[in-house]
Amino acid sequence: MSTFRHTRVVVVVPAYNEAATIAATVRALLAQTRPVDRLIVVPNNCSDDTAAIARAAGAEVWDMPGPNPHKKAGALNWSINRLLPSLHDRDMLLVTDADSILAPGAVAAAVHVLERRGVGAVCADYRLDHQPRLLDILQGNEYARFSRWVWRKGGKAIVLSGVATLFRVPLVRQILAARATGELPGYPGEFYHRDPATEDIEMTFAVRALGYRPRVAPGFDAITDSMPTVQALITQRVRWQRGMLDSLRLYGFRRWNAGNWLRQLGIYSSSLLVPLYLITLVAGWIILGYVPWDPRWLPITGIFVIERVLTVRRQGWWALLTAAALLPEWCYEQVRSFAYWRALAQTLRGTDRVWINS
Repeated sequence: MSTFRHTRVVVVVPAYNEAATIAATVRALLAQTRPVDRLIVVPNNCSDDTAAIARAAGAEVWDMPGPNPHKKAGALNWSINRLLPSLHDRDMLLVTDADSILAPGAVAAAVHVLERRGVGAVCADYRLDHQPRLLDILQGNEYARFSRWVWRKGGKAIVLSGVATLFRVPLVRQILAARATGELPGYPGEFYHRDPATEDIEMTFAVRALGYRPRVAPGFDAITDSMPTVQALITQRVRWQRGMLDSLRLYGFRRWNAGNWLRQLGIYSSSLLVPLYLITLVAGWIILGYVPWDPRWLPITGIFVIERVLTVRRQGWWALLTAAALLPEWCYEQVRSFAYWRALAQTLRGTDRVWINS
């Protein structure tokens, strides 16, 4: 007589010097309306009290043996290989960052969507806490607009974000097998590819290459940390962009990733508009002796400002005022454009990737 087996959700949290946030992450996971069945924190290369704080908060802590040169991907691969023999094909694996705070119903929502046929993996819809600092507001506005874009696309996941992603265990085994046979790029015995600057972007490509549909699950909500300084923001965005460029290089041009190639073409093309506009203004001033200006552009500018405000209307008054001011977000976009081009230059030169705890 067969016995019904409960679907377990097992959580793995890689953590690099996350003493300031790991307790809140663990508490949020333990407070889920759909309880997780096992919660494992994997400190890697830590020089702080991440492990002790995670244990005190109620997590199971696995200390990696020896050095971990592959950082987050290395910690995840080691722990998943150790964990996988004990998992049933009905089970699900949740990977979250150590600074992610999941909403109480997040796991229940993710499990509900992952049970649909052909999905394979789902990720969280993430945002920032409302903060009064200008840089936090700008990042929060960016995340809000990205979330709005995702839902206008029907919840299609462009990236299975490291903030929080839930996998079916059979898909985990299928990816490991595909890497071993060469069907997918990577190394035998490693679930996450160690080489790209961001392992979650390559993982999204791997899931799609096997014919699955990565989704963002409604209600699978999480709060994540912002970058505290402009330099930290640039470092983060360079790493993210290098992860995308690395993944495109690994997989080449295929029908299912044509959208990624087109988005990158759009990103780099649009980032040239501001320099070209400024060059035009300077050239006009040099040739004509004054800066050409036409008041007929004012209505178009007004429409643009209204769009920027409406797309962050749920972010609070500070977000609305920042969007209406236009100049702060314009400067923020130039920082992001700088990061895109730095990432491309580093990729072409083969510069070593920089690890940050984000």
